[in-house]
Amino acid sequence: MDDSLDSTLDREFTRATRLTIGALVALVALEVVIFAVVFAVFGAQTAGQWLPELVLAVLFSLLIGAIALSAIGRARRTLARDAGQAVAQELRALRSANNRAQSLQRMASTLSATLSFERVVEQSLDACSLALDEMGIPRESLVGAVFLYEDGVLRPIARRRFLGDDSRRVIAGKRGVVGAALSQAEPAVTNNPAEDPELGDYEAFRDCLTAVCVPLRAGFQLFGAMVIGTDTPVQFEADHFDLFKAVGDQAVIALQNAQLYQRLEAEKQRLIEADEEARKELARDLHDGPTQSIAAIAMRLGFARTTIDQDPARAKQELQKVEALAKKTSAEIRGMLFTLRPLVLETQGLGVAVDALLRRYSESDGIEMRLIGAENGNLLDKPAQVVVFAILEEALNNARKYAKATVIEVRFWQTEGLFVAAVRDNGVGFDTYDINRDYSTRGSLGMVNMRERAERIDGSLRVESSPDSGTTVTLVVPLDKHSPPAEADAPLATDQPQLIDAGG
Repeated sequence: MDDSLDSTLDREFTRATRLTIGALVALVALEVVIFAVVFAVFGAQTAGQWLPELVLAVLFSLLIGAIALSAIGRARRTLARDAGQAVAQELRALRSANNRAQSLQRMASTLSATLSFERVVEQSLDACSLALDEMGIPRESLVGAVFLYEDGVLRPIARRRFLGDDSRRVIAGKRGVVGAALSQAEPAVTNNPAEDPELGDYEAFRDCLTAVCVPLRAGFQLFGAMVIGTDTPVQFEADHFDLFKAVGDQAVIALQNAQLYQRLEAEKQRLIEADEEARKELARDLHDGPTQSIAAIAMRLGFARTTIDQDPARAKQELQKVEALAKKTSAEIRGMLFTLRPLVLETQGLGVAVDALLRRYSESDGIEMRLIGAENGNLLDKPAQVVVFAILEEALNNARKYAKATVIEVRFWQTEGLFVAAVRDNGVGFDTYDINRDYSTRGSLGMVNMRERAERIDGSLRVESSPDSGTTVTLVVPLDKHSPPAEADAPLATDQPQLIDAGG
């Protein structure tokens, strides 16, 4: 027991003892005084008759005093023992709380220092073993696993004392203590893990007498479950469940961070690959287009130079061909620059940029192309316009390459707080199921890219097509998230347009 508490008890009980002795002395003195008064008033004979009563009264008072002193002594010992036990219990509770806090702090430190979910869930099992330490159960008795959802089933990611093929077994998480914990979103306990319909599949849990399952969730999203078992029967208390929940919350945070990091890494890799593919495509276009044209211009100029004195008319014809080829090459280069960075999109907006793109495609392909509702492009802010332009460009390229269409139409309109853009053609169409099922089929990878771009601006993409009935690609973007600071004043077309005829 703490020395200061022991000193306080000694001081208070010493004071109580002194007060008791003082009261006893005062009582005896009072009895003697009373006897003296009787002696003085009634004489010696009467006083002699009262003497036995005085002796008995004094003895009785001394007996009561002795009993009181004995009771005080026993009370002191009892109180000292109880206080010692209470202090020891509080110290154990404080020590346990400190250990828990340190364990959670280590988990938080690991969480901030690494994006490895495996390291964090390993520490989560270490933290849960503190509950066993507090009950005097060795950590070696702990059997545990962290299960995460993978393809609709729970797979053990972090494991303790798993045996044989346990690491490769999966469970559905629908029955037993795991199913109860996941369905109720609260920790659940079983005192017979060997008979549990799902935990019983694991050899490691068959020797356990108690197991607790803690759901790993963030809001309404379930990531998996953490199961802690021991071969000693234990009774978990409320503070143990609080510890399990805190550990589970830390594990979920680690899982969310790890998933976010993996998605960022995947997106980074995808952007690198897309950039590399764009570079390769630009190199091919430069090699097959302007480079060949410039080489041809150089050859024709050389031929014209050699013939200018001998055959001026022929040289003039060659120079005219060189002029036409130079104009064609200049147009090709301008088209490439427009594709790389359409400055008109930044300066004049989505409608003007798409109109310029359609005119360029129409001139090069001979396909009738038209834009309706161009003014509605100003409904979007600049970042969203850039993304929408890239999606429309991909959709138009797919239509030019594969649709065999004679008419391609682009429409912009607004409906119920949404910006809608649609690209329609009257071409041969295709089976959308085959496209989505097989990414190697024509244009399907481009459609995947369009959907990914749409998700970046909180939009959605729908592709409607069937053989011999044309194709419609519809993009929807919420205006509450991507409206410009100042709304355009141009009149808006709000009625959904009709499909163009298949015959053009």
